[in-house]
Amino acid sequence: MLKKLRRKFMWVSTLVLVAVIVAVMGIVYWITSSAIMTETRILMEEILENDGNLPGQGEFNPRQDPFTALNQESIYETRYFTALVGNSDTRITHINIAMKEDAAKDIAEKVYKKNSDYGSTSMLGGRRLNYMKKTRTDGSTLIVLLDTTSRFSLIHRIMMFLSMLWLAVVVLYILIMGRYSKKLLRPFVENDERQKRFITNASHELKTPLAVISSNTEMTEALTGRTKWTESTMRQVTRLRDLIENLVVLSRLDEMQEPRLSDIDLSAAVTETVEPFRSLIEASGKQLIIDVDPGVKSRSEKRSFTQILSILMDNAVKYCDEGGQIVVSLKGKKLSVSNTYADGKDVDYSRFFERFYREDESHNSAKAGFGIGLSMAKEMAERLGGTIKVTYSCDMISFNVELI
Repeated sequence: MLKKLRRKFMWVSTLVLVAVIVAVMGIVYWITSSAIMTETRILMEEILENDGNLPGQGEFNPRQDPFTALNQESIYETRYFTALVGNSDTRITHINIAMKEDAAKDIAEKVYKKNSDYGSTSMLGGRRLNYMKKTRTDGSTLIVLLDTTSRFSLIHRIMMFLSMLWLAVVVLYILIMGRYSKKLLRPFVENDERQKRFITNASHELKTPLAVISSNTEMTEALTGRTKWTESTMRQVTRLRDLIENLVVLSRLDEMQEPRLSDIDLSAAVTETVEPFRSLIEASGKQLIIDVDPGVKSRSEKRSFTQILSILMDNAVKYCDEGGQIVVSLKGKKLSVSNTYADGKDVDYSRFFERFYREDESHNSAKAGFGIGLSMAKEMAERLGGTIKVTYSCDMISFNVELI
């Protein structure tokens, strides 16, 4: 159990750490990219306002913005070109970038056809250009294209280095947690083990007085005959024995070895398990319907599968309405056990698989259940790699088991 809990703890904590790292990296990238886009926009606006040229030394007054890194040196670092697009031709008015004029014209004409006045475009070789357009009074359009390749390449390099750093952090975290997780989880495991020992010891201690009560009651019946009082006592003894056995089984579920899966005939297993309930069901005035596809096979463990089905059948027999019906269906690898349950419209089905949960809040003994069986069925189904769910429709409650 400790190994299983350690693995689960490490997986969950590592996934949380990775999720936080990814979120932080995403935020850093978004903030940095936004800052670069703001810088390029400011520079392009300056160029457009200066008729296609960067302002000279001392003329550039960058806006005060905590997220940008513009200064007087920025005008020397800026690589761009401008183009004037008229009705008939395109003319490169200024070029401060390693690019042939013909290629610059082709890009300017491509940008001119775009609907937006601001955006970005790319070239062969991964080169990135941001553009901004301005319509002049004579009807021509002045376009400025600013090279942002180096800026975004820097971001990508930084993100790559950060990714390597965070990867090393995750690996280190896994190594540290693998070394110390046992100590961290030991108190929880010890507490769980104490609870299980208590259940086991209490079960053994309770069996002796129950055996005495049962023997004394049987002796009383032999001497004075059976009465409603002795019958009531024997029923309660039987209920307590069942409760003790269920508690012991439930406490040992986590200690059981992983099930040995093999190919089993689900159709035959369902029929063999359900048929013995027929006489009990029909004797109580109810109807049993079995709808099983023939030859259904699955990789499972027969003992656990039949235990799950027996628990569901026992539950259906207890809670089926008077004169109602119980339907057992096997379609493919989907098993369904349903029964008539008219009072189930406003029931909280999400809690049905909780240990010791009873829908009857008074916990009277009208129904001989303890809220353990469905919890056991759920844990067994999960051990087999399957799922179990409960649904309600048309006065019928259904427990659906799906195997792998």
